[in-house]
Amino acid sequence: MTNKDHMLSVMRGEDVEVIPYAPRLDLWWLSNRLRGTLPDRFNDMRPDDIARAEGWACYHMVPDFTNLTSGPEGTLHRAIGLYDFKQSVYRWRFSGDVEVNVNNRDDGLQEIEYRTPAGVVSTIGGHTEEMKKQGASLGWTRKHLVEDPKDIEAAGYLFSSLEVFANYDGGLEYINEIGGCGAVAAGGPSLGASPMHLIQKELIDPTEFFIWQKERPKELADLSEKVSVYYDKALSIIEYSPAEVVMWGGNYDAMLTYPPYFERDILPWLQKASARLQGKGKLVVTHTDGENQGLMDLIAASGVDMAESITPFPMTKLTVKDYYEQWSPKLTLMGLIPECVLLANETSDASFEAFLDELFKSIAPGRRVILGIADSTPPNASFDRLRRIGDRVAKECRIPIQY
Repeated sequence: MTNKDHMLSVMRGEDVEVIPYAPRLDLWWLSNRLRGTLPDRFNDMRPDDIARAEGWACYHMVPDFTNLTSGPEGTLHRAIGLYDFKQSVYRWRFSGDVEVNVNNRDDGLQEIEYRTPAGVVSTIGGHTEEMKKQGASLGWTRKHLVEDPKDIEAAGYLFSSLEVFANYDGGLEYINEIGGCGAVAAGGPSLGASPMHLIQKELIDPTEFFIWQKERPKELADLSEKVSVYYDKALSIIEYSPAEVVMWGGNYDAMLTYPPYFERDILPWLQKASARLQGKGKLVVTHTDGENQGLMDLIAASGVDMAESITPFPMTKLTVKDYYEQWSPKLTLMGLIPECVLLANETSDASFEAFLDELFKSIAPGRRVILGIADSTPPNASFDRLRRIGDRVAKECRIPIQY
């Protein structure tokens, strides 16, 4: 079986001989390449080349923002949550009556103005070289699309009028390019799991979002309804695509996506997407890299096949054992190795080895697990530790794990 076959089998809840290991390397690679600190033997390699050379599965769940279809243009509209991913099985474009004006500033940021028949809205954001050196593959937003209730109509028109069309050949070409080295997840409509989640993550200042929940719930609901038009268009195309796996939203946190809000405004879309996509034979993944205490039952009820990028204690409150006992009967777990254990200045060699001992004990007998670095391998990670994890997984994580 190939690494891809192993990963897909685990996602389906089937038994395999050994737990797959698929560390995410893109942010580590980007930062070290730009800083000139990439190990010499990797100078002419990209993340997949490195994974193949080490015998690991290639990571292709969260899209590789360093390798987009249209280069820097692929993240130009990052401030409104729209991207151009290589593994995307759909494409989008603004309707013909929307005018987009881009002003590239001297500080590396972009001012983008969206002129619609319903009004004008704008953003300011970007992705500087310094951010890339620090390991950031995505830029940040200085000015959000929606700052005042008067922006709702134009922002809503921008999304409800988006034209969405199939990119099945392009998506399949990328999936075939990765081949057997790893499973590839096609992206959902955005990194938000629901229209309201997209509004919270991208369109409104995070603090203002909570104020609007209290003081302007109707305006939020109106905008969410317009964004839903885009989500429905994208879902209708994705479900008939050749994708075997779909990543649907992520970045939950018990404080930011607190349980009542998650249950009301995020869970229904996760359930809808899961049912529709699984009905067409696809596996559904969601990105669970935050503090999930209080959200465990809700995420388990979402119907997804796999929770990806799980980040346990000591970076969050829940332990590996908590996650495995509560989720493995219902869904597959991916990640479980927190970034901090790869940092020699934070975790001693002894503590690193002790963590792996406890990890393997906690996931015994080892069903429904794909090990990886949650959320991603950090820029200053010890590559020797990445390799040590791979060696120990190969030797000690044959199923059933004996601990």
